[in-house]
Amino acid sequence: MSGLTTHVIDGPGNDAIEAFVYSDPRTLIYASPAYIGLVAAETQSHPHWLTAQDASGLRAALPLLVKRGALGPVINSLAFYGSNGGAIVPDGDQQAWLAVVRAFDAFGERIGAVASTLITNPLVEDHTLYEANLPHDLRDERIGQFTVFPQDRQAVSLMALFDDPRPRNIRKAQRSGLKVSRSQSDDAIAFLHATHDQNIRSINGLPKRLDFFQRLATSLPRDAWTIYLAEQDGERVAALLLLYGNQTVEYFTPCVVEKHRSSQALPLLIHDAMVDAMACGYRQWNWGGTWLTQDGVYAFKKKWGTRDIRYHYFTRLRSADLLATTRDTLLREYPGFYVLPFSALACATANQETK
Repeated sequence: MSGLTTHVIDGPGNDAIEAFVYSDPRTLIYASPAYIGLVAAETQSHPHWLTAQDASGLRAALPLLVKRGALGPVINSLAFYGSNGGAIVPDGDQQAWLAVVRAFDAFGERIGAVASTLITNPLVEDHTLYEANLPHDLRDERIGQFTVFPQDRQAVSLMALFDDPRPRNIRKAQRSGLKVSRSQSDDAIAFLHATHDQNIRSINGLPKRLDFFQRLATSLPRDAWTIYLAEQDGERVAALLLLYGNQTVEYFTPCVVEKHRSSQALPLLIHDAMVDAMACGYRQWNWGGTWLTQDGVYAFKKKWGTRDIRYHYFTRLRSADLLATTRDTLLREYPGFYVLPFSALACATANQETK
């Protein structure tokens, strides 16, 4: 690694770091300084960048967030609802990649992190390198699903990618008179949150807070996010929050008013948003990660002509006490952070053994 030096940069990053990481077309919005700042504020955590550079300038960069809780510091690259992290090396320099990955592990040791998790970017497909070079005790896995837009960027070509019943869903919604619009208004944010909150609580999930959605307008550039809305007879029936970064659109928060699920408003919003994204030059649509056990969620996304890419969570534990804690404690002390798979907790193992 002659000539390479590594540095720890405090804060969410700056324009120079954004220009560097976005020079790799595979980089997602999660590595943008604005998004990192948004998540740091929401999770009350502290952002850093690890960089490798030589006389020519930056060679690699790796973002991370540190959350201090009752059990000690926890590191994520990156935190919050499936955000991808890891080393960003636009020219594929293996020495620079290894330098920042080693720096990630060393940083955890230096601050006494009880757990450090690195979540890979599915588009980079470098998980075998992490397997071999990043010390870890646990590994978790997700299925990343992407719809790559057709080269001619035509709506008819896009529709041809979809499997039944998606084309029928979209046409039904078009015939029903649903009106689609875009908004960044406070009113649209309030509707998005209220509907999302109801949807997620109905399946015993963890909804995103209103404060997070309200921070979008002050934290992200105006062209980095929007809310698509569907109305029927003057009543809002669905909303879809999308994030835009580099060449990829992120399917971030979909929601539908329960009594209007049969309207197929959400498929119409997705279709229209994809058509708009193609016109703006975006290359692909990221559906986000799906757990291996989420058969229904996987099947819904698969109908949109997706390409599947596995990605991984590599976790190093530096405190055995974490295994003896509870799910509720981890959620309370480290909201929005990945500490370890809940299935690895001693209480979960004991429950399995008694079944």
